[in-house]
Amino acid sequence: MTWFRDLRKRQPNRPLWRIAIWQFMQSMSWLYLLVLYRTRSWGVRNIPDEGPVLLLSNHQSFYDPILIGFGCSKRHFYSLARHTLFTTPIAKLFQRVSNAIPVEQGAGDTKAIKKCIEVLKDDQTLMLFPEGARTMTGDVEKFETGAMLIIKRAKPTVVPVALEGVYDVWPRGQSKPKWSGRLGVMFGEPIPAEELLAMKADAAMDMVRDRVDAMRSEIAERIGKK
Repeated sequence: MTWFRDLRKRQPNRPLWRIAIWQFMQSMSWLYLLVLYRTRSWGVRNIPDEGPVLLLSNHQSFYDPILIGFGCSKRHFYSLARHTLFTTPIAKLFQRVSNAIPVEQGAGDTKAIKKCIEVLKDDQTLMLFPEGARTMTGDVEKFETGAMLIIKRAKPTVVPVALEGVYDVWPRGQSKPKWSGRLGVMFGEPIPAEELLAMKADAAMDMVRDRVDAMRSEIAERIGKK
């Protein structure tokens, strides 16, 4: 069956039940974002069908991973999450199903970094927020250079990702989201790892950040924010 082959192709090394649960959660999230926020996505074709892919995105809200999943339906991705979120059996199960990699923030977690490299060397997709934390203002903050170590070790194709509208719906410091708004996600032109590694780390991350910020402005125009 075509749908079965497609599921298996997306992550050949994962149990089918985990892939199926991911698909279900993604479908529910897609419906939620589409109905409540009239969410739109652009540039999905820029995500390679095969090989290691590193998605580097700005970070506006708790909604961000869900919004990226809304647009990135062709590849299941791994992401980092605070280890304190996974202290109960149910939370640990969710961690496994959602491809979350526990990390101790601010502690230089070498175990999490090794897992990220392992994921990419297995030709999977990893999503990171190089800002390190949610923005306080809605603007794109400086991209830290930690991702360059992962790029150097795993040589993934890097895809810049821009999110817009999410800060207005659920900004940092607000306990609950608003139930209306407009959201958008855009995937930029892929960047070969070699191109970034030929640059100094700061310059490479600044280039990715500038592309993300330019796309964010474009999304704002498309969803009527400007």
